[in-house]
Amino acid sequence: MNIKRRDFIRPGGMLAIAGGGAAVAVLAVCAAFGANASFDADYLRPVRPIGVDGQPAWNGRSIFFMYPPTFGFERRDGAASYRFTVKDETGVERTFEGRSPNDSLAPIWGELPLSGWMDLSCEALDANGVVITNVGERSFWKQAPFVPGSYPAAKRSPDETSKLIARYVMNLPIVQANYLSGKPIPKEMVNPGNQVFIAYPSKMGAAVVSAMAKLAVGETDEAKAARRLAEGAVRKLMAVTEPEGCPLAGFPRTYEAHPGLSNHPAKMIRENIGKIMLVYPRAVANAYLDLYEVTKAPELKAAAVRIADLYLKLQGDDGTWPLNVWLKDGQPVEKNRLVPVRMLGFLERMYAVTGDAKYRAAADRAFAYIEKGPLTTWNWEGQFEDVTPSEPYRNLTKHDACDTAMYLVRRFPSDPRRLAQARELVRFAEDQFVCWERPMHGKKDPRCKMGTWGCESWRCPAVLEQYNCYVPIDASAAKLIRTWLAMYRATKNPLDLARARALGDAIIRETHDDGYLPTFWMNTREDWPNCMLASATALAELAEIGGECPPD
Repeated sequence: MNIKRRDFIRPGGMLAIAGGGAAVAVLAVCAAFGANASFDADYLRPVRPIGVDGQPAWNGRSIFFMYPPTFGFERRDGAASYRFTVKDETGVERTFEGRSPNDSLAPIWGELPLSGWMDLSCEALDANGVVITNVGERSFWKQAPFVPGSYPAAKRSPDETSKLIARYVMNLPIVQANYLSGKPIPKEMVNPGNQVFIAYPSKMGAAVVSAMAKLAVGETDEAKAARRLAEGAVRKLMAVTEPEGCPLAGFPRTYEAHPGLSNHPAKMIRENIGKIMLVYPRAVANAYLDLYEVTKAPELKAAAVRIADLYLKLQGDDGTWPLNVWLKDGQPVEKNRLVPVRMLGFLERMYAVTGDAKYRAAADRAFAYIEKGPLTTWNWEGQFEDVTPSEPYRNLTKHDACDTAMYLVRRFPSDPRRLAQARELVRFAEDQFVCWERPMHGKKDPRCKMGTWGCESWRCPAVLEQYNCYVPIDASAAKLIRTWLAMYRATKNPLDLARARALGDAIIRETHDDGYLPTFWMNTREDWPNCMLASATALAELAEIGGECPPD
């Protein structure tokens, strides 16, 4: 069979079908490229079904679905069954009846067009099939699924591109000035394209130190320059660290004011300058340990220990931490709790570095929180320094879900139950945040209530960041690459590797010849060096696994 991507393309760049359901089309393409036979069936299984085992309705704000959704419609007294009707963009209606208003759309999902707007209604029926009432309506965009082997190839290798990106960031004037000049950054040097680098010192500094530590091995001129930059970034981080005698002594600050900031960053600084978000001291401590492995400088290890010990002091009885704390007294700012999955690896690392079992015990308490918390409630709250903490399910993201999946397959590589949990997390991430094709016909639609903009210029395949910033971000693609690679190592499913490679090729295509990688894959420019470096790390990981398997 010689099937090409163009056989399934319709005007507007969306995958289409010619005679037959979407499932038939996907299965044909998969067969042509030798994909796993279970691939087609997987796209007909719902993600985290609502109402099963008490699962709350998590997708009330969701607008995109790649897998057949379930919805939080309520039961009606006297209802014997429920009729689901889905009308596609051509006006064709498909119906089926189920026993619950939370039934998934799986019975007709494979008959629907591969992508497009769908209007759903659910009616309660009595024992005679007469309509009692309408129990709910939803409009959503059905996302085109992954089609193996059908995405454009990259123009260079992952390893070469990874190094290009790291060198680009290393030589940015704003990076050099911030970490090597020893002077305040001039106002005129800060602009809307680079201002976030100044506004969020812990996030940016940690990313630079970790990336430069990878380049700092050896005695080449580049290694020496990377070491100098990393050490300069450490000095900057130490300068914004809370001093001895303060409630949060040892924690670096999350926010930093600067007269050159404008618009959103300046507003976030004004509102949050008196707080530390507990996502970031951990990242800084990990960066210190990365550089410590290269230089063996004892002050780096000591700073990491100091941060870790303060985390232990602040850990709650529930096993996690406040999301934000006040600088003035170390007390929680709001009720939102940290999703502590990235704390697990850090605390385990502290145990390995120090041999002190208290860190492993703290990690176990944090994992218990995750099991009772987001792994049960499915509230994968987006926790970013430039977004206000939200009510449950209002601002979901895939980041912590993916980190949890990676943790599960690393810690429980032979446990079928844990591997199934990890797979469900990855399916959720793809369902809600991956765009293998540009959605919504490349234009904003009033049915989309998300934080989406510029969709007419989105470059796909891509991965969206969070509901409140529902746009393609390079670091989001990087996170899915690393997650699918972790799944591939654990299960050897070739489709995991194929997906990782497709997104890796997308990052490589986006990377300019000088190493510049846009953060936003759309017609807007706001550079986040930490995102670029996250992409460099993902490409390096993809390069490492390249020799373990045959090419596509």
